[in-house]
Amino acid sequence: MLEFKDYFDEKKCYLAQLIKMAKADEQLNMAENMWLNFVTVSMGITPGELNEIAQNLEKFHFSAPIDEKERFFMFFRLIQLMKVDLHINEKELELCREMGLKLHISGEKVDKALAFVKDNERNLIAFEDVCTLLK
Repeated sequence: MLEFKDYFDEKKCYLAQLIKMAKADEQLNMAENMWLNFVTVSMGITPGELNEIAQNLEKFHFSAPIDEKERFFMFFRLIQLMKVDLHINEKELELCREMGLKLHISGEKVDKALAFVKDNERNLIAFEDVCTLLK
């Protein structure tokens, strides 16, 4: 069972944002679910915690990391999740843009990165490519 402090835990709050992105198109498909499970394991979060987070999304309060590289990597993970099903819809783009702003990335840079992502919807995108656009 989640405790009050969990709603402010950086990893859990970030995972809540990823789940919101996955559900942006009102469907959580198999590719998105598998990707979320992979990320969850890499973050040291248990499947039980993942389920609790998914059931309490609005209780989590996201706070952007101070380190620029960490913020860019978080944005990159959102992009990966958005692309995992090989289709990007407007709701996902909108949520990704909002999250970019929450990560203290300028709107102009976020828009430039998202245009690049949309143009490469079915292609692999490297973290370095996204970083270059965000700097």
